[in-house]
Amino acid sequence: MNRATLEWYELLARSLTWVAGIVLLLSVVAAIVVAGSENAAPILEDLEKQGRGVAALGALAGGLTAAGLLAAAGAILRLLVTERLERLGPAAGSGSDPEQLALDDEPSGESERPQRRRERR
Repeated sequence: MNRATLEWYELLARSLTWVAGIVLLLSVVAAIVVAGSENAAPILEDLEKQGRGVAALGALAGGLTAAGLLAAAGAILRLLVTERLERLGPAAGSGSDPEQLALDDEPSGESERPQRRRERR
């Protein structure tokens, strides 16, 4: 697997983690909306209130479960991608720091090729 594909997988893993947070937030909002809603039927109000509470807890539990699964998938994918990227080593032309861009290594504005020629001599 090449570096570009692994970087896309890392982006997917980060996206899964962010989506998990969004799902968790939306499930909390849904639980609040369900718990605060009212039905116009005046029959069996106590049962209706309990039903809303159960539905709110169900919405929260479903959101928490979905968020947990998404976050776990993102974390597992990110660990696997990080392991593969470490096996590949640093990116070509990036020096000692793999996070650094190739352009950051050139403070004088010279291209990469003359630097390599000087290193070979």
